[in-house]
Amino acid sequence: MKILVINCGSSSLSFKIYQVSEGNQNEVILSGKARNVATHTQAEPLIEWTTRGMKHSKNCPLPSHADAANELLRVLSEEKIVVDAVGHRFVHGGDVFQNTVRIDESTLPGLVECLPLAPIHNPNSFSVIEVCTDAMPGLPQFAVFDTAFHAKMPPAAREYALPVDLAQRYGLRKYGFHGLSYQYVSAQAARMLGKPLNGVRLIMCHLGTGGSSVCAFTDGKSVDTSMGFSPLAGLVMSTRCGDIDAEVALELVRRGMSADQVSRALNNESGLLGLSGYSSNLAEVIQAAENGHKQCGLAYEVYARRLKFYLGAYTWLLNGADAIVFTDDIGVSSWQLREKVCTGVEAMGVLLDSQANCAASREEQTCVSHPDSRTKILVLPTDEEKVILDEVLRLLQEGS
Repeated sequence: MKILVINCGSSSLSFKIYQVSEGNQNEVILSGKARNVATHTQAEPLIEWTTRGMKHSKNCPLPSHADAANELLRVLSEEKIVVDAVGHRFVHGGDVFQNTVRIDESTLPGLVECLPLAPIHNPNSFSVIEVCTDAMPGLPQFAVFDTAFHAKMPPAAREYALPVDLAQRYGLRKYGFHGLSYQYVSAQAARMLGKPLNGVRLIMCHLGTGGSSVCAFTDGKSVDTSMGFSPLAGLVMSTRCGDIDAEVALELVRRGMSADQVSRALNNESGLLGLSGYSSNLAEVIQAAENGHKQCGLAYEVYARRLKFYLGAYTWLLNGADAIVFTDDIGVSSWQLREKVCTGVEAMGVLLDSQANCAASREEQTCVSHPDSRTKILVLPTDEEKVILDEVLRLLQEGS
């Protein structure tokens, strides 16, 4: 049996095909990523994949995630691979979905209902579901939700200080995101530290080329996270502003912008892109800053300062952490950012090993803290696709 797993980010589309044999033994027979999808960077959009030990890459226009999905299906056709089921990452399930579901006539209306909750992600995932449905009618497809991981956050972390009736009427509360990544990374970090999952305190930084967040984890569960009702809150991201005074949005409405225009400005035109005026890609921003681009320098400083803020807040919340974990594309690749946020905090018990940090591979699990550091610093590649695969196999076995 072959399972295709598709993971839509805000500016990317990752994919893996697993060959699943008896006993749920699985092997990745093809993996890849469509990069710079529907985004503004100095780099060209492309799709790259690896199969049978051979790496392939193709530059092509990718104005939407649906276009990326069609390119993926062309790759599968060229490789003569036929799949038996598809698992999709669906970022925001709201109060409608708190568990993985099969995508069919009974669940499609609920997915549509959830589209506005994550305006950058959910519509992209839904468009890919439509592409797969048109190309492979009748094939079992499943939606796995990021928000499920944070469902057990304590009420004090989950609730906003809004009128209760208003919040309950419209489901206005913190949901949290990147749950698939945190589910995988927390288990791997506990293993690296030699501790049980319910006995480890972690601050996990999922820093992506699109969205980024931080999660405080203890007693085997998420106890707080930087994203909120939508993925807009928290850290400065590629095109999202992160935390701002809510009055800013209201002031823009007073100045004549519609709600949709404000949403686009905050979600698609802000963050690194908006502040730098140059790129949404942190690596490009850092390089330009080093070459004297003042706005890129400021954007980098704001990005790092916001991350430091959450690291400090969650260290206090957890009464110290066993480890700070950096994951996803920026987290595992940007040694400059790790150095910037983990230097000068020795009094907090965080000591970076500069040499190990610079040498860390984005493909391997690495400890980059000094041996004397009370809090370990881990660079840990995530594998959201593996979590999705496990969920798909579970439901297939249950006959769902």
